[in-house]
Amino acid sequence: MTVRVRFAPSPTGKLHIGNIRTALMNALYAKRNGGVFVLRFEDTDFEREVRGAESQMLDDMAWLGMSPDEGPHKDGGFGPYYTMQRAERGDYKEALEKLFADGRAYECFVTKDELDLMRKIQSSQGKPPHYDNRHRDLTEAEKDAFRAEGRESVIRFKLNEGKIRFDDMVRGTVEFDAANLGGDPVIIRSNGVPIFAFGGAVDDVNQEITHVIRGEDHVTNTAIQVQIFEALGGTVPIFAHMPMLAAEDGSKLSKRLDSFSLQEMRAEGYHPLAILNYIASLGFSDMPKATTVEELAQQVDISKMGRSTVRLDVSQLKKSNAHILHELSYEGAKPFLDAVDAWKRVPEDKKETFWMVVRGNIERFDEIDPLVEICFATDMVSPALEADDKSYIESAVECLPASPYTEATWQEWTGTLKEKTSRKGKALFMPLRLALTGMSHGPELADLMPVIGEELTKKRLQSAVK
Repeated sequence: MTVRVRFAPSPTGKLHIGNIRTALMNALYAKRNGGVFVLRFEDTDFEREVRGAESQMLDDMAWLGMSPDEGPHKDGGFGPYYTMQRAERGDYKEALEKLFADGRAYECFVTKDELDLMRKIQSSQGKPPHYDNRHRDLTEAEKDAFRAEGRESVIRFKLNEGKIRFDDMVRGTVEFDAANLGGDPVIIRSNGVPIFAFGGAVDDVNQEITHVIRGEDHVTNTAIQVQIFEALGGTVPIFAHMPMLAAEDGSKLSKRLDSFSLQEMRAEGYHPLAILNYIASLGFSDMPKATTVEELAQQVDISKMGRSTVRLDVSQLKKSNAHILHELSYEGAKPFLDAVDAWKRVPEDKKETFWMVVRGNIERFDEIDPLVEICFATDMVSPALEADDKSYIESAVECLPASPYTEATWQEWTGTLKEKTSRKGKALFMPLRLALTGMSHGPELADLMPVIGEELTKKRLQSAVK
């Protein structure tokens, strides 16, 4: 059996951290098991659909290094990969005909007001609100009467009574009583559009999906879908329901997902491997340190994922990013640096040297901005120096070595100054750091001097004296 997994987002906005997590765990499972990672779009939310969202999601997934093996961009023989295109082809109509023929589907004419009243009465009686299946056995005459009133119908799936069990790679054996699932679920809206639980099940059967990996908020849907799979004569996939994501304070993350969109993280200067390593760690005890998606796939075993709610920790994401950046070669960094505005101000012949000097001092690519100023600004304002430090800087100008500057220049220069002024320690190097960078901390000056160069070094020293 070839493992086939799928990621099925709605094209209604940005790819956020919740989407990425679902997509990533599916992609990694496919790679780990030599399977196929399928992308399809559930384009049934017409009001919220965002033009161009699909292409942006594909671009984001490619940037992360986890492009789907099959989907709208690459037909694998199981297309089309949009719900509405599959509806036009007749996939759901055919499945629905089977359900009607087997007595597992029926028209329901209950209005919204009737449903609301039904649930209020149930709640007042201390019962969980649910649809009471009252239209399961309508006669044709009763249906015609409702139509004559102008009522629109939905299609509901008739749940069989009894226990529903399925195996879950994260949660173990899961069991539901069909009586506790809220009544027969709607599977086709009044406008003819399939509900996710039904449309997704039909697609999974037709696309031969073997494993469904998603958030635990879908566990109840899964219980319903198990009966739908069985009613359609399909093989029930193996499921894995990941624990929910929460904000750092434990609150719901759903309203704050835009701040964790991939576009935002890209703009803030995160490296894709850092994002992948961090997201892959959610639900596990250890942070992976993979250098490729393939390597990450071998490190992540979804069957060992915990069940407790996971809290996002931005500090851990930053640590993951810093770990990647501090070891990143110039060639590896260049494609990301080219997207940073400040990078354009770095002279071409200094770019590689500059990156190797500053990479150990940043956690994100966008943090090079002040370091560009330190190394290349011609109008930097030096902080005020004490009178004795000014005379010391004057001596420093006189002792300044000539080009070319190397890693040994700083030691040579400060050694001469130490002999001439008898200064040592902080008194020796801090005035020089302040005069050259305007800051009391930062990259090693021994590394910075070859980047700043003789001309700018001399100019800044003289400016500090003035």
